[in-house]
Amino acid sequence: MALPLLIRPATPADASGVAQHRYPELAPDHQAVTTYAAWVAQAMNQGTYLGWLAEQQGDVVGGCGLVLLDWGPTRDDPNPCRGRIVNVFTAPTVRRQGVARRLLDHALEEARQRGLRTLSLGTTEMARGLYEQAGFRPSGSELLRRSAPRPQD
Repeated sequence: MALPLLIRPATPADASGVAQHRYPELAPDHQAVTTYAAWVAQAMNQGTYLGWLAEQQGDVVGGCGLVLLDWGPTRDDPNPCRGRIVNVFTAPTVRRQGVARRLLDHALEEARQRGLRTLSLGTTEMARGLYEQAGFRPSGSELLRRSAPRPQD
């Protein structure tokens, strides 16, 4: 029998944990982790990052975030905002027990309440089924360009 699961809103005090979930292979003091944690805390304070954490017996075992993007209206969607699901994490000990689904449901309900009609996310093969069950479909129309970092002056 599974232990009871508590879903709670994430706060700026949780930003380091969110960042560590995003980069589990990196040390907590790695620049990518600390930079992302600072961004998460700031975005939470600004109201552009909403997150939820799943806890069992006081331990965080999962998380999910929703980033609110000022996108501008399009011909298919008059809402100037879009959402991006990010940082979906489930501890290995509770995978395949519905934790990610419950967290995703919180994010989808928040998006619905805010009138967000367009949501996006990146996925792994392991999680693809979860997102497809929730109504996400592949979208092959995007291109990505990344510039090399500028050398320090």
